[in-house]
Amino acid sequence: MTTQDPQAGTITTTQAARLLMLSDERVRQLTKSGYVPTLAQGRYNLVAVVQGYIRFLKDDERRSSRTAADNRVRDARAAEIERRMAREDRDLIMMDEAMAAYDFATGLYLASVSGLPARMTRNASERRRLEAICDGERQRLADRFAEGASALRTGEAVADADDEDDAG
Repeated sequence: MTTQDPQAGTITTTQAARLLMLSDERVRQLTKSGYVPTLAQGRYNLVAVVQGYIRFLKDDERRSSRTAADNRVRDARAAEIERRMAREDRDLIMMDEAMAAYDFATGLYLASVSGLPARMTRNASERRRLEAICDGERQRLADRFAEGASALRTGEAVADADDEDDAG
């Protein structure tokens, strides 16, 4: 074997580039980055070229995975900041605050319905008749308000009140 004959198992930069479907310059960059070791100026071990390129691709995949994970963390942090700002601006309230306001309003409404018969008449028999009507209505409203509170807690939709009125 003469010095001009290529050594068995070695390839040139151009051959490595064609093998990997890259440019000569990209092969030199991979060499400079330490992925593809060189034997001599412009000569590479064939197996080392393939293994080095595979190592580069795996590292690239790992970097992509890490970048995707970093992006998810960054997105989660941004969403948390947006929620915190919305709460501070009172565009968003905590569930316990919403439930307290809901309970307060429904309690006032139901108490108001309970007091209607006494406000409407002094006649005892008429008042009992109105109390029976208001008790039934208060119970129906209390049930609907309980459904609404449950829907708030779970995020589920509440049956349309018009549908219920039509069914009854």
